[in-house]
Amino acid sequence: MTIHRNSQKRIYVEEGIYFVTFNTKDKYPYFVEDIFCEVFVDNLRICIELKHFKLYAYCLLHDHAHLLLKPGRGYNVSKIIQGLKKNVSQDINKLIGIYPEGANSNSRLRRVDITKYFQKINKKYKKHPDMFPQFAWQKSFHDHVIRDEQDFANHFRYTAYNHLKHGLGECWRYTSSNRPNFANKA
Repeated sequence: MTIHRNSQKRIYVEEGIYFVTFNTKDKYPYFVEDIFCEVFVDNLRICIELKHFKLYAYCLLHDHAHLLLKPGRGYNVSKIIQGLKKNVSQDINKLIGIYPEGANSNSRLRRVDITKYFQKINKKYKKHPDMFPQFAWQKSFHDHVIRDEQDFANHFRYTAYNHLKHGLGECWRYTSSNRPNFANKA
């Protein structure tokens, strides 16, 4: 077990399973927009491929996300979340025409077809994607190390069905409960 160098709270447990929550900056509801939700999900899929972790459940809500995951070899939970947040931010900002200073203009979504997102956002907002502020995540994230099978079951249910608590309905597409083939890959 090692403690994260920048936080007294971050603990890494070998073979540990983590429940993770992270928010958009100032809890801005970017993910009301389906296009941004799809960018998040595509980046999550790519992150699983590149960082080789097991995703048990996820739920993306309008202003935050929950993940239940087990890091593989080579990447701890901090590196996984850092990479996911960085790439989602870059891709969404690129779509809305914002290039923050020092940002890399490359997109990981070149592996998916990013032009489909440009077409969707241009069609929907008719060249006015500037209605969105610069996308950003709140710094850091909250994590909880799963302690036992009951703790896992509780956090799995909470993550997979959290959209219902927020009134998003049974058919909310951005949760592992409605995309059963997406989670459990790694």
